[in-house]
Amino acid sequence: MFKMLSKIDSVCGTPFYIAYPDRFVENIQNFQQAFKEIYPKFILSYSFKTNYTPPLLNLVKENDCFAETVSRMEYEMALSLGFAGSNIIFNGPVKRYDDIVLAINNESVVNLDGEYEVEHVLQIKKNFPKKTVKVGLRINMEIETDSGKSAIQAGLKESRFGFTTEVLKKIIPTLKENGIIIHSLHGHTSSTNRIVENYRIIASRLVQVCKDFELNDIRYIDVGGGFFGAAPEEIDTTNKPSYEDYAKGICETLLNDPWFCKNKPYIVIEPGTSVVANVFELVTKIIQHKNIRGKNFVICDAAASQVKPARGNTNYPFKSYSSNPEEDSIVTDIVGSTCMEVDKISSEVNLTHYSHGDFLVYKGVGAYRNNITPFFINPRSPIVNIGRNGDFKILRKRQTAQEMLSLLGYDDRK
Repeated sequence: MFKMLSKIDSVCGTPFYIAYPDRFVENIQNFQQAFKEIYPKFILSYSFKTNYTPPLLNLVKENDCFAETVSRMEYEMALSLGFAGSNIIFNGPVKRYDDIVLAINNESVVNLDGEYEVEHVLQIKKNFPKKTVKVGLRINMEIETDSGKSAIQAGLKESRFGFTTEVLKKIIPTLKENGIIIHSLHGHTSSTNRIVENYRIIASRLVQVCKDFELNDIRYIDVGGGFFGAAPEEIDTTNKPSYEDYAKGICETLLNDPWFCKNKPYIVIEPGTSVVANVFELVTKIIQHKNIRGKNFVICDAAASQVKPARGNTNYPFKSYSSNPEEDSIVTDIVGSTCMEVDKISSEVNLTHYSHGDFLVYKGVGAYRNNITPFFINPRSPIVNIGRNGDFKILRKRQTAQEMLSLLGYDDRK
């Protein structure tokens, strides 16, 4: 492996990402199969925001998945990549009038998130009275842990997304009175524990809304994302739910409901991390080892944001590759290439290879890292795919200084 990494390094330099598209396809197909074996009317809609790499997004389309987008930019990306408008879900808390018009005209699933968006839809219907207007509604959720505490992401007591029951009582009659069809309910709620029970709660709540408000035009019951799933082999997932566990929990809940069985809408999920986390690895080169007042620091040319964008104290799995003999084992922090003291990639880990030119390969960095690595100090890293015969293909080149300046509005042709 050291020879392969050195070969890529000689062409691309470090740091660089290695992408494994076959893993991505396998994860998607396994998740699809888990649901379709129980309930064939199933749609997997991949969360674009989790990783924007175009070859992966093309694989989403080739595997009969929808695109789940949360902004006008992402929506236009999906169109540019050839997704049919009817195979795009448009979520997110900020959708302007023109955004909603575009999505409705393309027959996309537009899940409204706030009352101002409802006003936009009412205005669209007023401006185009003969047009069939179909929209979805995101439903505000409450989920709790076994101890009764909120299980919403980051321990928040309330989710800021979606419509509460009080608001639904006001907007649903208004939408119906204006001839607007409600064909989707969306229940995505990020949780701290990602357990199956959360999705049973979401599914039950969505169906209850359908019954309470007589929403018999519903075509999509969308439970959202936030699942466990793809993980490097080094991470123990023994006690984590599998794709099959989620499929069984969601489908059993819905198929036990008479309204669902009568109306037979599609079940929709919107996975991101759970299908892409193990699809990328980050290769970084060690620059130097320093010992400062008894504390070891191994400095590499990547940055913490490329491994753990939320920082925190978690040490992500990695493996070292070197052509040198093993050195004396040290306990060290692995730190990044920026000039920030907090640029710490790993804390208090054991290393036996820490010389200049040795490689570290961090696992499980496919979700978010590539997308939200900041526009800061270093350019965006290349992405390569290693073929079965030992060759490699560059999927994305390293960003140049001129490209970065261009993004900032500089034109060197002037």
